Amino acid sequence: MDNETYVEKDKWNCPFLLACSFNGLLKFEGSSSQNGVLFFEFSPKDKALNLIKQLRQKKDPKISFLDFMQATDTFWKEVYGLRNEKSNDYGNKK
Repeated sequence: MDNETYVEKDKWNCPFLLACSFNGLLKFEGSSSQNGVLFFEFSPKDKALNLIKQLRQKKDPKISFLDFMQATDTFWKEVYGLRNEKSNDYGNKK
């Protein structure tokens, strides 16, 4: 990760930023996990921070409902996938 990448784990911000990436407003760089916590990475960092500020102030950009719902679904699938992977690890002790 570099200074131009914004890392987020918030359950509201991640789907919003992901939906913004569907519309070309920033780039989704991928996801990672550490100690059971899922992180989404976006670039450029300043654009991500500005979009979150706009979200909290209820300003543009307007994201379509369908894009936001698809992004939310993707986010939670990743979260549940990580949880299932972690719970399966506990059952596979050798």
